[in-house]
Amino acid sequence: MDVLSLAQDVCARICHDLGGPLGALSGALELAEVEPVEALSVARDGAEAMRRRLRLWRAAAGAGTGPLDRQGLAELLEGTLANGRVTADLSGLPEVPLPAALAQAALAAAMLGSEALPRGGTIHLAGNGTGIAIWPEGRNAAWPAALAATLAGEAVAGPRDVLAPLLLHLAGEAGMVLGLAMGREGAVPPLTLMPRAG
Repeated sequence: MDVLSLAQDVCARICHDLGGPLGALSGALELAEVEPVEALSVARDGAEAMRRRLRLWRAAAGAGTGPLDRQGLAELLEGTLANGRVTADLSGLPEVPLPAALAQAALAAAMLGSEALPRGGTIHLAGNGTGIAIWPEGRNAAWPAALAATLAGEAVAGPRDVLAPLLLHLAGEAGMVLGLAMGREGAVPPLTLMPRAG
């Protein structure tokens, strides 16, 4: 996927991800005259969801945030994955901050991992500061088909599948190779971000 197509699909995906909270906020404003207390609560929730999603997208696909430790990653991911149905377990990451480019790739990997959990669950991130493994845990967990296609060098169609090529691009910028490791039989294989050889 060329850089322009990637940028266009990322923009379209961000617009899609903000559509739900924006719709809730718009609906709350319409309800304000009839049920002001309830409308205010709905509006606050919608505004907070938009704020969190924008912060995460800016960190993962925008200017980044610089190096991030577990706490910084957790703050960006909290409540944003699959509308709060997916949580991130970062306990396997080192306490020292991840370098900026690797932190940005880790955020995108967590976002992609949430798409592997259609019924909710936990996305795990573990590593040693130079490489990271990511794997989903939950009912019906399975990596999206776009990931295998991206790793095989095939084009994926549109904004819905943009996280896989975005992650591949960010991994390259971080000097990493993106791949799927061997997993236990019946388990979802971990996605790995490992330093490029040489």
